[in-house]
Amino acid sequence: MKEIELKGLKETIYFEKVLNQMPVYIWKNEKVNGVFSALCVHYGSINQEFKLSDKKKYYKVPSGIAHFIEHLDFYEPDGTTATDFYAKYGSEVNAFTTFDYTCYHLYATDAIKENLNHLLDFVLTPNFNKKMVNKEKNIIIEELLMDQDLPDTKLFYTHYQNLFHKYKYGEFITGKKEDVENTTIEDIELVYDNFYHPKNMFMVVTGNVNPYDIVKLVEENLKKKKLPAYKNPKPKKYREEVKVVEPYTELEGNVENAKVKISVKVPMNLFKNIDEVELRLMFSLIMNSNFGPTSDLKEDLMENELINYMGASRSFIGDYLIMTVTIETKYPKEVIKEIKEQFKKLEMTEKDLKRKVNSNIATMVLRYDDIMGVNNTIQDEVLTYGTIVDNLKEHLENITVEDVNRVIKKIDVKNMAVTVLNPIKK
Repeated sequence: MKEIELKGLKETIYFEKVLNQMPVYIWKNEKVNGVFSALCVHYGSINQEFKLSDKKKYYKVPSGIAHFIEHLDFYEPDGTTATDFYAKYGSEVNAFTTFDYTCYHLYATDAIKENLNHLLDFVLTPNFNKKMVNKEKNIIIEELLMDQDLPDTKLFYTHYQNLFHKYKYGEFITGKKEDVENTTIEDIELVYDNFYHPKNMFMVVTGNVNPYDIVKLVEENLKKKKLPAYKNPKPKKYREEVKVVEPYTELEGNVENAKVKISVKVPMNLFKNIDEVELRLMFSLIMNSNFGPTSDLKEDLMENELINYMGASRSFIGDYLIMTVTIETKYPKEVIKEIKEQFKKLEMTEKDLKRKVNSNIATMVLRYDDIMGVNNTIQDEVLTYGTIVDNLKEHLENITVEDVNRVIKKIDVKNMAVTVLNPIKK
């Protein structure tokens, strides 16, 4: 077993690729009673077209199928659900599907071995039939119809549709009603059989556990399973053009004040030869400094009562960096103008950088009091980098104001999308 020492944090992540198949990451905390576990599959809603190692053709499945499988996987052979099983132990089990992956997570304080074994069992043991698929369609359609009417959902997906031509991030994770209706058991089995394999998954266990016991448990569990040969499925990659689809869109929704998303779409090839970890950290610092809770812009807008809310984020999607500001306001035109101007004059001072870096390090240290927070951090790093970043604190401390400003100079803000959700006109 490999012990990954997190430099400067005095923490250790234990790692083992069990049976040379499933990567398992473990963080031990003896100060807590509970254990938080996540079993994750590298398959999300955007992976609608893929090919297998023994085939040349691409298979295409309906949108929303990752979420559909997440629902179905909870059913047990005896007609009960995994939720029923965990209720006996007072444990909490749930799952979620994102654009990029699906995750089944569990919190338990008792019978840890039984809980973890069953997590592996119900996720890795398919129990699908036509009757079940047809029954679940109505449940999923009801769920998606409710979600798609929510103002924040409407704004989010419309905005991503305005940003991307080919990437599937503008499509509902649940799929549309017709996608769910058209999903067949053959579609379900094709995806499950090829993506729900230990070699395409990883497990994260955080809490009061013995890492060696966890690895032994996973190994014994996987040995009992008759797993198919892994066909190394490869999702189709799309070439996305630089220009946004729609620079400006207005729509109406059930909101009291206007909600607005403003994003800049920046090609990643502008930042060649820059360390990937530090680049991601720098853009978090840039967005926080210019649009975050203590930024001059936010303080000015709040002081003048122009906004009720402002948040900032950055995301790396395919070949692009997306810098996003989200606001709630009665004065969208005025505030949009201010934010656009700030994007044109992004800056970072030595004083602000030092403050933001120290704040990030403090947050990083405090996170190790929270088994769920650590679990989510490990998931994010594995999904982003394929491994654990053992020197994140060093990367943060290495960033200079000159580095940040060199990156800022490379940013081209001309490819911008603005989506405004206005109150419904009476």
